[in-house]
Amino acid sequence: MIQIVDGPSAPSGTAVRHDAVRPIWTSEVISWLLGSPPDDRPLAVLDLGAGTGLGTRTIAALGHSVTAVDTAEDMLSVLRKSREQLSSVTASRITTASGSAEDIPLDDQSVDAIICLQAWHWVEPTLALHECDRVLREDGMMSMAWHTWDRSSEWVKELAAIVEPGGSPPDQTRSVPREFAGRGTFDRKEFPFNYELSLEQLIGLASSWTFVSQRPDQENVLERIRLLGELARSPETGLVSFPHITAAFRLSQPTMGAIS
Repeated sequence: MIQIVDGPSAPSGTAVRHDAVRPIWTSEVISWLLGSPPDDRPLAVLDLGAGTGLGTRTIAALGHSVTAVDTAEDMLSVLRKSREQLSSVTASRITTASGSAEDIPLDDQSVDAIICLQAWHWVEPTLALHECDRVLREDGMMSMAWHTWDRSSEWVKELAAIVEPGGSPPDQTRSVPREFAGRGTFDRKEFPFNYELSLEQLIGLASSWTFVSQRPDQENVLERIRLLGELARSPETGLVSFPHITAAFRLSQPTMGAIS
């Protein structure tokens, strides 16, 4: 098993920027992903691929105990640092652990729910499913979600033309990942939201996208995004409204929880 990690370490600049510019996960979305449990029913939750804990903090704020698992120690260190800004009660509900979806550092049947936010596409599905089966209790909830761009927005279309010169990639959030076929009935729900951010946050967000950061013309791309943001920002607030949709899935009739 991989050791639980709760000691101090210095967050990297990349991890800090990621935490500062990526959209949060709202209580509405997280509650739905957990099956909308009553307020007096705290759950033991695994936040799989938690990153800097943007979802972890919301899970804890809703009253649940949560173990944040990620392979990136610098991301987890941001989450541990962020607990200093939370109430002592909320912070006490959060544990961090270094590990992966393919080797989850938790005991058998130890969690009521698994949430995977913006991360399932990184896993090796056969091994990950076996591990999720192992740690999830009988009748537990398996959920995942992705923040996606609202491509019906004209502003988003202009942004896409800058960063996706080859056309938009296939939308992988229209249906549940195929490896879950036969594992119960997934509910799917969309949560539209406008992500409002400053011009500098917009540039920071864009620079955090792999498909931008790895481009040889990155500086030119970011400058074009800056110009687009300058035209779009509100004269009252100075903020840019970036339309998004959160695509969320939850397994409402789980057959997980026992290794087959």
